[in-house]
Amino acid sequence: MKLNAKLAVVTGAAMGMGKCVSRLLLEAGCQVALVDVNADALSATADELSALGVCRPYTCDISERKAVYALAHTIKNEMGPVSILVNNAGIVKAAPLDELPDETIEKILTVNLTAQFWTCKAFLPDMVAQNSGHVVNIASAGGILALPNLSAYCASKFGVVGFTDALRQEMKKRKCNVGFTVVCPNTVGTGMFAGSKMVAGTRLLDPEAVAAKIVAGIRKNSAMVAVPSVPVKILTPLTKVLLPISAMDRLNQVLGMWRANDTWTGRDPDASNPTDVPRKKGFAWMKRAAQVLAVLIVLNLLVTGINILQNGIGGWDGRSVEQILGVPPERATLADIERLPKSEVMQLFHAATPPTLSDLQGEYRAKNLAVGIMAPAADFYTQHFFGPGRWLGKGFTAEAAQNGQGYNLFQETEGDGTIWRTRRMKTALGTSVFDRKESFKLDYSVYNKGPVHGMRDELRKINPTLFIGMGYMTIGGGSINPGPFVVYGNPSPWVGPSD
Repeated sequence: MKLNAKLAVVTGAAMGMGKCVSRLLLEAGCQVALVDVNADALSATADELSALGVCRPYTCDISERKAVYALAHTIKNEMGPVSILVNNAGIVKAAPLDELPDETIEKILTVNLTAQFWTCKAFLPDMVAQNSGHVVNIASAGGILALPNLSAYCASKFGVVGFTDALRQEMKKRKCNVGFTVVCPNTVGTGMFAGSKMVAGTRLLDPEAVAAKIVAGIRKNSAMVAVPSVPVKILTPLTKVLLPISAMDRLNQVLGMWRANDTWTGRDPDASNPTDVPRKKGFAWMKRAAQVLAVLIVLNLLVTGINILQNGIGGWDGRSVEQILGVPPERATLADIERLPKSEVMQLFHAATPPTLSDLQGEYRAKNLAVGIMAPAADFYTQHFFGPGRWLGKGFTAEAAQNGQGYNLFQETEGDGTIWRTRRMKTALGTSVFDRKESFKLDYSVYNKGPVHGMRDELRKINPTLFIGMGYMTIGGGSINPGPFVVYGNPSPWVGPSD
């Protein structure tokens, strides 16, 4: 959304993040109606910001429905129709539920949540009439993950998230060009949470930086602005879904969430400027590393879960190779396999014939199958970490009735394109980890170190020139994260390894 010459209403504009957002909107060319219940602080802010553009102060208790409707009427008459609404006003009191006065609970819910109903009902009609506008509702990371001692606050912020989601879809359903952004930051240094302790791995957020992300969200019509984005928007929701509730509670306790607000004092009402929670210094790199590690663990769990679903649940369904491919095995080609989805590739592996060592003799072409969520990662690993160049194929030779040796073929991507025969493996017939049937098994641990040391492959026969394979690492999900590949073509003679 273009901001120049738009009229914006910002609630809670006298100080903190509301003041920051108002300043950025003025700098972007907006006119701003500054709304706050604190008349003295609001007047001072209006005087300060008036040098940047047109802004007017409006004293209003937004928890009073009729006062909000009267405010909307006044602003329209004095400044014009509103195009942007930023519902920033909010209050908090941290205490156990039985220590929260009834009137405090009602005030928190009314200011933080119910008031947004009144402001939206008051200002949305003009946006709908113009078929243009944007509403920003400030929620919190506490609207995604609740903390002890913040029952009323978290309830109100959970409500803001749901309220915004519903309104965004209402506008889309009506084909109305009014955007909605819900903002979910961690603790912002505005003084609201003065006295509280920071949760492990987090830091106090700069109001200016959060405000900049809010204004950017208006420009981009972002449905959500989460700060910091990955932990709040991705890691927290995924962890809540993946972990049992008891484990999630334990994690919150270990991270310090249970104790974070035990020492809350809140903003000093007599202070001229907000007081920030003291920032914890030192070991910042350790906290960042822990955050990155946690994200990687959760993403690995998520990808593994999706991959398991893509594999298909329940093992082999009893179909034959011909029923899966739609052609007799002897006529099957690489193209017949490549058109299958991941679950059907797994079924094909189960249905294929366990080969003998004599079925695989010489050098064959090979390639990964581009199926499933793990396919890009498997292909990236194969082409960049597995060998000294582009992976071309595999070579096999028998040493005895039940075992043999092999290697992989790579072509240098630079230089003269030399073919390397390396990444050796032991081959043997044995019981499959996938279905307990017999497979042609490839073990890399004897000749290799590092990531390749844990690699394992299994092969099954479709016909003499076409084999379906499954590769996996002993870590990272093991055999539940198989990477399908094919070995195919008429073999050329065994040459022997280069190393």
